[in-house]
Amino acid sequence: MRWDIFCQIVDNYGDAGVCWRLARALSRLSSSSVNNVECDDSRIRLFCDDLNVLNVIAHGDAVGHGASLGIEVLPWSAAESPAILASVGDVVIEAFACHLPKPYIEAMIQKTSKKAPAKQPIWINLEYLTAEAWADDMHLMSSPQNNGLNKYFYFPGFTPKTGGVLLGDWHEVSSGGVTSSGFKSAPPSLSLVLESCRSRSKKVSVFHYKQAPLDSWLDSVNQAALAHGEMVDVFLCADQNVSVDTQRSLSSVGSAVKLIQLPFIPQEDYDYLLSVCDINLVRGEDSFVRAQWAGKPFIWDIYPQSDLAHEVKLNAFLERYFEGVPAEFRAIGMSAMKWGPASYWWPHLNAWTSHSEAWRQKLIGLGHLEGKILDFVKSQEISR
Repeated sequence: MRWDIFCQIVDNYGDAGVCWRLARALSRLSSSSVNNVECDDSRIRLFCDDLNVLNVIAHGDAVGHGASLGIEVLPWSAAESPAILASVGDVVIEAFACHLPKPYIEAMIQKTSKKAPAKQPIWINLEYLTAEAWADDMHLMSSPQNNGLNKYFYFPGFTPKTGGVLLGDWHEVSSGGVTSSGFKSAPPSLSLVLESCRSRSKKVSVFHYKQAPLDSWLDSVNQAALAHGEMVDVFLCADQNVSVDTQRSLSSVGSAVKLIQLPFIPQEDYDYLLSVCDINLVRGEDSFVRAQWAGKPFIWDIYPQSDLAHEVKLNAFLERYFEGVPAEFRAIGMSAMKWGPASYWWPHLNAWTSHSEAWRQKLIGLGHLEGKILDFVKSQEISR
């Protein structure tokens, strides 16, 4: 089957990150069976309106690297070319309501009318990840279009009624990926900086939005670590907003915190970094999901919205993430997730780590997004 994934960059790297990871995950499954779904003939095309953004997370060359993975990466405009319009996808994924080009939709209609109705492309609107309860009812809801096509809303999520979250190649690229010689070694982009870490130090990765209160947070971490006689190596990913004064303060004699600047690194390398850190500060959707697969404590800087809808979304996740835990630990976790002082939650990092691993096991039990979306496509093929 041919899979066409459409991605428009709204802001930052999240849209490209999710779409690139989905394309890679589907490509990985293209020569295997997942939950009895045979997909030996799958072909993946990814259309993106800003390949420069995609290049940043795809080893500097999304087109070339994609080709090595069996993914054809194309500019958005290519979707209107005669060659593409003559071969529209069997499965069409419209990521985050990005609106397919009109000529491409017309080609989908023509594909349906020229052949049997069973050949209508399976049109999926991949939605943003949410833990809100209404996603259970909306997941896989059909939306018949006036043009005769049918669109399905696919909601990633954290319940059996939703579409799961992307797993991808986590087991191969994280530090838990076992090789014949033992645990997987660090990728080249990280090997030197990891070797520079101090013995027995706590490790923290930071990848947050610019408005995050990192100065005050890092100061509180420094104070908590000093109080417990510990050291903390902090990886600042891709130009985080730490002031000059804070950098100077934390580089002084007697500071427990050591700041380590990192450039943008490929997705696979970033996954490895999350897996070796003791706590991860993440943002948006893609890094948020990777932190959960790491099974480590994390703080989520959700994408801010002017109508404060992000606060509803954050609280919905926290209610689910801390569901069933003792009231004291729940209060500690809630405080940490909302930039509470490190002195409050630092003594409970071990308990938080155990909870994070239990949450990771829950995600495994729910099934990953790429497998579930393949199951759905297969069910549509069978039913028509």
